[in-house]
Amino acid sequence: MITSLNRLIKYDFIVFFREPFFALPILVLPGLFYYIFMSIYGIEGTESVGQYIPTYGLLICFLILFFNIGVQYVTEKERGIHKRLTLSSITTFHIILTYIIRGVVLSLVGLTEILFIAVFVFKGQLTDHFILFFLSFLFVIAVTFLFSLSTHNFFKTSNQVYPYTIIMFQYVLFASGLMFPVESIPDAFQFIVYINPFYHMNILLIAVWNGLQVEWNHIVYFAIFILFCFGLLFFKNRRREK
Repeated sequence: MITSLNRLIKYDFIVFFREPFFALPILVLPGLFYYIFMSIYGIEGTESVGQYIPTYGLLICFLILFFNIGVQYVTEKERGIHKRLTLSSITTFHIILTYIIRGVVLSLVGLTEILFIAVFVFKGQLTDHFILFFLSFLFVIAVTFLFSLSTHNFFKTSNQVYPYTIIMFQYVLFASGLMFPVESIPDAFQFIVYINPFYHMNILLIAVWNGLQVEWNHIVYFAIFILFCFGLLFFKNRRREK
């Protein structure tokens, strides 16, 4: 069983790197975008540089786990790849675990690029709470993957999932506080920010990076959101059984 899992993981990375126009943007763009952004605004120095690391780390996590892996999950299911794999010694758990491993590896590679550029190019300094920040980043990866899996699981074809991913991309960029301050959004529409999971993830990472206490409303939100995602998975599995 372990041998089959190792082969599946190896095959997954081989397929990923076999498509350079698919792999290179994911591996290069995180650091490149961060460098361009910091250069345009002339941001340099320990405190200024560090403020943008959590937000860009979260953006990388979203792009990899939601776009890359989420869409791939739907397309591979559409092509019958999952069904063929489960006819062998591979289980659905192994397939999901393979996605998780690649998502974690690629997210950490992107975060490492940003940290390297921040420290050696823009003369920034890592937070004194880096271990806690790293654990928080892993938590964000887990929640993002759970959200991606629980929602993409409802789509059967790539034609169905692409409009959803485009809408979510716009929603996360413009209504999460990642790119624009929440205060700039009209009061009547700020609720769409507060229900956005990536708004709370961003608050969490920034607070941990700066050594601040995370408020209870964010913790309660994560607990409810995680239960919601598991509820979606349970509902989809019940529908499949019927």
